[in-house]
Amino acid sequence: MKKVLIATTNDDKYDAVSKIFENTIFPSGKYSIEKLTSDMNVPDEKEVGNNVQRARAKALNAYNHLKEYRYDYIVGLDDAVFIKEKLEPNIKEYLNKILYENYLNDGEEYAFNRAYCFINKDGTIYETNINIPYIYNGLKDDYEIKEHTYPLSKVSYPIGYDKPICDLNKDDEIKYYLKYVKEKIMKLNIK
Repeated sequence: MKKVLIATTNDDKYDAVSKIFENTIFPSGKYSIEKLTSDMNVPDEKEVGNNVQRARAKALNAYNHLKEYRYDYIVGLDDAVFIKEKLEPNIKEYLNKILYENYLNDGEEYAFNRAYCFINKDGTIYETNINIPYIYNGLKDDYEIKEHTYPLSKVSYPIGYDKPICDLNKDDEIKYYLKYVKEKIMKLNIK
């Protein structure tokens, strides 16, 4: 069985992306998909550049520090947000504005732009970035941002749904992602 590492410690991101991969390029039964853990001793690096550059840096960082683990593929991920007709590379700068300061109006559309960087064991790099559109609806309850989570999932409603992404069952969540991701991921022809 081939091994894939998603270079993230974010549980929400890992859960969603591993399911996307199982339904596209890394089917279960042929691939084992893992996430980055603290005992792997991959140091955090300062994030610079746009989300494609940051995804590449994360993948290369893990690739360079984990050669002994012999992964067939290492995947770096990073998100930006396409908001108010502009791609903003650092979602973290907008979290408080979006969650607590009415930066968006209820019903306003925006998109997450997730960058994927795949590195195979030979060092070949494959990259793409994909928009996933959402409708904003403000917080209904008090919410405190926690590390290693995806707080915008509380206010991001998939188009055509009446609840936020965090309240969808996993099958519906993955179906929504696949609607936008599958074709573009498959076109990478990762080898």
